[in-house]
Amino acid sequence: MNTRKDRNTVAPAALPVSRRGVVKGVATAVGATALTLHYPAAFAAGAATLRIGWVAALSGPGAEFGEATAFVKGQLDRIFRGGLQIGKRRYAVDIFVRDSQSSINVATRVAIDLMTQQRVDMLVTTEALAAIGAGEMAVANRVPMISTLFPSDALLELRGGPKAYANHGMPWTFHFMFETSDIIQAYLGMWKPVRAKLDNEVGTFYLDQPAARGFADPTHGMPHYLKAAHYDIVDGGLFKVDTDDFSGQISKFKSGHAQTVTGFMFPSHFALFWRQAAQSRYKPEVVTVAGAFLFPAGVDALGDRGNGVSTEIWWTPRLPYTSSLTGQSAHALALAWEHAEGKQWTPALGYTHAAWEIAVHALRTSGDPLDREAVRKALAETDLQTVIGKVDFRHAPIPGIAKTPLVAGQWRLARKGPYKYELLVTYAPPSSVFKVQDQFMLLSQLR
Repeated sequence: MNTRKDRNTVAPAALPVSRRGVVKGVATAVGATALTLHYPAAFAAGAATLRIGWVAALSGPGAEFGEATAFVKGQLDRIFRGGLQIGKRRYAVDIFVRDSQSSINVATRVAIDLMTQQRVDMLVTTEALAAIGAGEMAVANRVPMISTLFPSDALLELRGGPKAYANHGMPWTFHFMFETSDIIQAYLGMWKPVRAKLDNEVGTFYLDQPAARGFADPTHGMPHYLKAAHYDIVDGGLFKVDTDDFSGQISKFKSGHAQTVTGFMFPSHFALFWRQAAQSRYKPEVVTVAGAFLFPAGVDALGDRGNGVSTEIWWTPRLPYTSSLTGQSAHALALAWEHAEGKQWTPALGYTHAAWEIAVHALRTSGDPLDREAVRKALAETDLQTVIGKVDFRHAPIPGIAKTPLVAGQWRLARKGPYKYELLVTYAPPSSVFKVQDQFMLLSQLR
C-alpha cells in the first residue's frame, strides 16, 4: 500500500461540507478563482488524504460549460461526507476547485499549479482547455487526469495526435466526448429534409478559439464536410473573442444568398450577431451553431427570435440512463437540478456529473487511490454505465479516448411548462438511443 504522508491543504478558504455551504462556496469561487473543500474521514484518526483537483469554467464567455459545477459539488457532499471508503480503509478527501476563466492560459496555469504545488493525486477537468494546455504535464508528473466537454479529435490534434496522446499505450489523460465530425454529420442529417427548399449556400463563421478552429479546419472540419455534401460555402472567417461587430459577416451572407448559417461561438457572440442581422433584415431559414445554443440561457437571451435555432444535443433528461454515483435516472437528475437551481436543465449537467462518476469509480477500483499508477490502470480498464450512457476506455481504439453519442435538435417555444423554450430532438441516427421527437422545420415555418 502507498503510505504517502498527508500534505497540509494549501488554499484560500475551507468550507463546511453541507450542500448549502458547498454551493455557496463554489459560487464564491467564481470571484475568488480558488476554493478548497475538505471532507474528513469519519472514525479514522490519522487517515490518509486524497487530494483531487477540479478545473472548471466558472467565469468568462464559456461559463455556461461550468454552470453545473456548484450543483454537482453539492452532490459530492453526500458521496464524500465522512471520507471515502475503499476496501478496508477510509480516506479523507480534499477537493481543490479552480476557475479557468474560460481561458486556455489560465486553465493551463491552474492545472499545472494543482499538480506541482498542491500535488494532487487526480485531476478532474470539466474545462477541457486544461487538458489541452496541461495534459503533457499530467503525463510528465504521472497525475491521472479526466476531461470532457471538448470534441475528442480537436483535443488529440492539439496534443500532438493519437500516438502522442496515448503515451505508448499507457495514457495518463482520459477524455470522453464525441468528435467534431459527429457534430457536423448530425447537422447534415438534420438539414436533409429541408435541403430541397433552400439555396445551396451556407454561411460559416467561427470564434478564434481551440474547439472552433477544429470546426473551421479545411481538411477535417466543417468546410470539408460541406463541400463533400455539395454545399457552397460563404466564408465569414474567424473572429476574436472580443468582437462586437458582425456587419462584415452579415453583408457577406446576404450578398452570397446564404439561407443556412452555421459555425461555432459562445451565446453572447451569437446574440450580438442575431440582433445585428435583424437590423440588417437578414433572415436565414436555418441557423445551426455549435456552442451558442447548447444551453437554455443562450436561447432565452434571444427572446422570441430564438424559436427554431438548432444545435447538437449531448444529453437530455429523456435518456434511459442512471447515475452510478447517486442512482438517479437522467430525468431525476434534471429534476433535482431544476428544483435546486430554479432554472432549466443543461446538457453540461450530465457530463459534469459523469466525470465524477468516472473519477470515483477509478478511485474505488484501483485498490489504492494513493497509488497513481493503480488509478491510471483503473481508468484504462473503465467500462462504466453512467448517467450519459456507457463510457468505455477499456475497449477504446485510441487509449485514453472514449467516444460518446450525440444527435441534433431544435429549440421551440414551449407549449406548456415553466420555461420559455424546449429542446426537441429532430435528428438521430437509426442506432441511437435518442428518440426523434419532431420533424425539423425552417425558421419561416415557426414565425
